[in-house]
Amino acid sequence: MGTIKTFPGLSGFYVLTPEGQLGAYDQGGKFVVDAKLTKAFEDYNRRFLMAYLQNPAKGNFRLAIIHRTQEKRPWGSDTLLFDKNIVRRLYPMIGTTELDLTAFQKKNREKSIYRGMEIFLEYKDSSTPDMPVYCPVLYDRSTSLTDYASDLDRTLISDDRGTPVVEVLNMLAGIPIGRRYTPEIGILKDKIYQGIIKKNMRKSEEFTIIGDIRRNAEHAKDEAASDPYGDIDKRAERQVTYLSKNSGQPGHSVGDSALLNNIASSLVGHPEPADIDTLRIFSRFRDMGHDKLELLVKQSLVYKVPPGTQLLERGTNDTLNLYLVEGSVQLMAADGVPKIIESGTPASSNPISCLKPRMYTVSAITRVAFLWIDDQLIEKILQGKTPLQQFDGTA
Repeated sequence: MGTIKTFPGLSGFYVLTPEGQLGAYDQGGKFVVDAKLTKAFEDYNRRFLMAYLQNPAKGNFRLAIIHRTQEKRPWGSDTLLFDKNIVRRLYPMIGTTELDLTAFQKKNREKSIYRGMEIFLEYKDSSTPDMPVYCPVLYDRSTSLTDYASDLDRTLISDDRGTPVVEVLNMLAGIPIGRRYTPEIGILKDKIYQGIIKKNMRKSEEFTIIGDIRRNAEHAKDEAASDPYGDIDKRAERQVTYLSKNSGQPGHSVGDSALLNNIASSLVGHPEPADIDTLRIFSRFRDMGHDKLELLVKQSLVYKVPPGTQLLERGTNDTLNLYLVEGSVQLMAADGVPKIIESGTPASSNPISCLKPRMYTVSAITRVAFLWIDDQLIEKILQGKTPLQQFDGTA
């Protein structure tokens, strides 16, 4: 397990050893066996490893690899790279083949090791949302990046031979769907999650007004490169004043508060300031003058939520609209017939389920990024009135 020790940031992550033990490295680099879970999974781990090692490149065992990149990423150089089949499932796109990935999928193959592991833990299948799908553990076969040549999006270079790799395996790969609800699996997932979040390393942050986020944007970028935990989702220690303006106001149904609370509690990472190019993706803003777009973009944030998050509810009536920037969403009508909309398609150039009262309940299929903009704000800008407060759901 020497390779894992070259990645100090992986302390606390759950590891499966070649002997079938489950445990984690502590801050001092010592491997600590979880005796109870090792005993509970003893027979299964032996069969799991036997099946995987017969042909590691086949099957659905491997989810991703972790390696150190030559170029610095926003989160540093330790990077999680999704397996191609996995990225197709996490970010499904119509029209792709088993041989290629879209530009959008390639863009989303790389994540920080914390964000990537959390994506696995939070992933839900829309048909069986309560069923565990991924239970990611680390495994070390003492490989280097050259052993994964067919899975890279680039040609090999000489440095790849000396670049160690740690694999991320799905502990549930050999467990039938009907047996994935056992207490032991729940305990393992909870321990994996606790090890990844590292609450004691996180900084408390409060998201209030867009101006504060813009003023601190450059500082946050610089800090992310030096803070290995800067990319971790801080939702447990932050306040998101998502409902401060709209709750209880005329034109907003009673159900909106619960729904917006659900979105606010699910937000992934920092809401990011929007830009004019993002607004121009949508037909409503393409003919808007540059000066008006500048006013609108100052009042707009891009939010991100994980798969399975409910974004809109059928029957609600309000002045807010959701604009899909990245990812895929499912629209469910009263007749139960689903409809899927993907970012970058003609259907996504307009607000999602914008007719009021809404005709669809909308949920995220993949991790999605979206704008949340109030029609009242747009009208004030078009009328030449300077907005005095935020209308995107923040205060």
